[in-house]
Amino acid sequence: MKKNKTINALAKLNLAALALTGVMQDAQAGRVEEDYNFDFQHGNYSESGNRMNVDIFETAISAPIGKSMTFAASAVRDVISGASPKYNKKDAKGNIIQTLSGASIQDQRDGVNSSLTYFFENAALNFDGGFSQEQDYTSRFINTNLSVDFNKKLTTLNLGSSVAFDVVEPSNVNQDCGTGIVTNKETGDVRSANCHKTSQQYLLGVSQILDKDSLLQLNMTVNYSDGYLSDPYKQVFFYDVANSLRLSDIKNDKRPRNKLQFAWLAQYVRHFEGLNNAALHADYRFATDDWGINSHTTELSWYQPIGAGFQLIPRFRYYSQDHADFYAPVFSGKGKDYDAYSSDYRLAGFGAVSGGLKIAKTFTELNKPIEQMKLQGGVEYYDHSAAYQLGGNNSGSFADFSYYLFTASLNLKF
Repeated sequence: MKKNKTINALAKLNLAALALTGVMQDAQAGRVEEDYNFDFQHGNYSESGNRMNVDIFETAISAPIGKSMTFAASAVRDVISGASPKYNKKDAKGNIIQTLSGASIQDQRDGVNSSLTYFFENAALNFDGGFSQEQDYTSRFINTNLSVDFNKKLTTLNLGSSVAFDVVEPSNVNQDCGTGIVTNKETGDVRSANCHKTSQQYLLGVSQILDKDSLLQLNMTVNYSDGYLSDPYKQVFFYDVANSLRLSDIKNDKRPRNKLQFAWLAQYVRHFEGLNNAALHADYRFATDDWGINSHTTELSWYQPIGAGFQLIPRFRYYSQDHADFYAPVFSGKGKDYDAYSSDYRLAGFGAVSGGLKIAKTFTELNKPIEQMKLQGGVEYYDHSAAYQLGGNNSGSFADFSYYLFTASLNLKF
């Protein structure tokens, strides 16, 4: 009997540790959620330099169906405004300057998704699908995940796959996305035809309970994207080879039409009973793709209960990546000299550091039908800089920026 109780406690450690970090798959073998849950979260994302500002509103519900199934659904709305980097150019001294689109971006993204999970004795099977739409972008996706427990439920194997079908409809942009250019016969306006993209992801993971206080999880994912992968609102400036200050050509962003990426994640969770049941979460992720981008991500989080239902969660994250093979701030020659080219800062070599703090309060002595209420608020600061890249980067600070993210959330259990 004592041994069975220990295994049950370790299973709870496994579930709680994964849920807290947001890496838990929708299906966890043999662990049906018996409560009705309602979640609401609001976030505000604000970039430096009067760039992008986003308000995020998200609602989610989950409910058991009988003793072996769980249904979940969520909806999200992002309200976007501000300016975005459009292209890089040289000034009279040859310095690179990043030019913004102007504070003209106004958009809204609405998305919904739902999932159904069936729990077996030692396995769980999950199906998930969703849809999101904004002014010029539509995405539809389906996911599935299988989790299997073995080794007396100390080991869990996760297998997952997903596919997304995206359509980009750039407005008032003369951009050939491989399906041709459309011209309005009445007005003469030129715009691109629908630009399609398909993305696939496959996951193989294993989580292992090492002892009553520690857990190790290892994941490998493969991502393949095919179709229109360029950004229709980004431009690339080309300068004359003989006179590097004289502009010779301007082209729209043009990237390869497929991308293959491999990523590996290692996560270690350690529970410290002597520190009021605190927990350390340490993650490392390495990713590489055939665009030439290698990235490293390290993240540390500390979950510290401080009594009276309060919990503090400080977090630190470091990220670094190499630049894509076809990236440059500006190019020499003309667009016809290159098969692919982009000056998008997201494809540059850079590093980023971020840190934040969340505080949560859980209320348990409530009137029916509410069994538990959890309130959470947090702030995060992110700093993006070429100088933070591993190995150094002398490309300059023209694309550096930072942002703040403020969040507040409510969770109710019935």
